[in-house]
Amino acid sequence: MAIQHTRFWLNFPPQLITRPLLWELSKEFAVVPNIRQASVTDEVGIVSLSLEGEADEITRAIAWLESEGVKVDPVEMNTIAS
Repeated sequence: MAIQHTRFWLNFPPQLITRPLLWELSKEFAVVPNIRQASVTDEVGIVSLSLEGEADEITRAIAWLESEGVKVDPVEMNTIAS
């Protein structure tokens, strides 16, 4: 299968901010996470995340994040972004 790169916005609720979910994700699934941007406070964590891997593995990883309580939204790409 072909490797793809997909970007997402992740919104972490307060109870998940200190949990190493992206590390857990990288151990559980055959994906390579790359944090592109992040803003973390005591109330919320917002992360722009790029995932590299096979499409089905990325889908499984995103479903897992959502099951853990992370809100996941795709990044809208424009013609300038790469």
